[in-house]
This record gives sequence, C-alpha cells and structure tokens, in this order.
Amino acid sequence: MSETDSLVSRVNPSIKLFLHLIAMLLLIVAKDPVTTLYLLAIPVLLSLTVARIPLKRFLVRIAPFLVLLATTTWMLAAYGKGTTVVYELGWFRFTEEGLSNGLNIGFRTMAFVSYGLLFTETTDVTKLVLSLMQQCKLPPKIAYAMLAAFRFLPMFKEEYEQVKAAHRVRGVARVPGIRGKVQAVLRYTVPLLAQGIRKAERVAVALEARGFDGSWNRTFYRTVPITWRDGVYLVILAVLHVGVWVLVK
Repeated sequence: MSETDSLVSRVNPSIKLFLHLIAMLLLIVAKDPVTTLYLLAIPVLLSLTVARIPLKRFLVRIAPFLVLLATTTWMLAAYGKGTTVVYELGWFRFTEEGLSNGLNIGFRTMAFVSYGLLFTETTDVTKLVLSLMQQCKLPPKIAYAMLAAFRFLPMFKEEYEQVKAAHRVRGVARVPGIRGKVQAVLRYTVPLLAQGIRKAERVAVALEARGFDGSWNRTFYRTVPITWRDGVYLVILAVLHVGVWVLVK
C-alpha cells in the first residue's frame, strides 16, 4: 500500500474502509448499467481529484481489469438468457437482456476495483493496522501478524531479485521446457523460505525483547484518531451517491 498527500490519505483507515464497504454494498442494489456506470464514476473521480492519484498511475493499475470488463460483458451478452436479439455473429447471439446484465456486472466489478485502488493508494499499512486495533479492537496478536506479513511482501521481492542475480553470476543455466521451470521454482523457493524463516525469527525476538505478549494492557506510542476529515469524506461520498440516485430517477 502506498499513500498520497491528500485529504483522503488523512482519513482514518478504519472509517475509510467502512465507507468504501458501504459504497460497494450500494453497488449491489443497482440493477441497470447506467446507474452502475454513474456509481463507477464516483471512485474514479475521487481518485483523480480529492485523492490526487496521478492519471498515469491510475490507468496502469486499472488497465488489467479492463480485460475482465470486456470478457464479462462479452460472455453474458453472447451466452446470457434473453429474448430481444440485438446482433447475431455466427453462433453468437447477442441479446438486449444479456448485454444489459453483462455491462451491469462489468461496471460493478470495475467499481469494486476502483474503490480498492483508491483505498490502497491512499492508506499507509502501519496506520491501517493501528486503526484496526484502536477503533475496531482487533487483537494485537492478529494485527501485528498482519503488519509483519505486509512488510515481508516487498522484502521477498527484493530477495527474489537477489537470488536470480546470484544464479546469473554463478552461471546457473536454465533448462528449457517444463523441467527447467520446475528446477527454477525449486532453486528459488528454498533460499526464499530460509530467508523468510530467519526474518520471522528476528521479528519474534524483537517483539519479545520489547515485552510484547499480545495483551490489551498496553499503550500506543502512535495513535490514529477520528478527526473532522472523516466527516468531510463521509459528506463527500454521501453527496455524490445521493446525486447519482437523484440523477437516474
């Protein structure tokens, strides 16, 4: 998760997560593609304006899911049930009902992805975990385990690149075909697993040395409070959603 310098990034992560989940539930209520398209425009608009996510980064992150939108629309339009035929191409029979359902589900999926992207691009992992403990009363054992897992992911990527570089320096040749892929997986898995075990042991020793026992009887050096920005973000989402429902009625 990354974090941009914007109003959305300063919203309490737990509040932001709750508001996004509510917005996603409202998407399920929408039954026609026009309403769903307008609801999809809300997270896209927030990402590019209030959240200050660069357009290029947004397009790069969202581009792979456009394939999902196209395939979902195609499958439901060509094979979905319906009586009003719009177009026929060979054995494909596109119906108005199937096309409507395909676009509705496709736009809904893209809206889910956009809300997820908006959340991940504007939320710091440490703030999220602290907020889950402080506002949602998540047990510290689970919270710090989540934080360690989030921190380990980029470290594993770096370790993977180092192992690949070490193999190239030593002239380890890759056997072509399926056998080569299996051998490559084994060569990379063992050192990565060993590194993961060593890092996990270091984290466990560090937590134990600081007196962490997983109980609630402790204070927080860093707090994530609920501020006026949370209310502003709530009002922005509410106004946009009410505007959409008024527009489509």
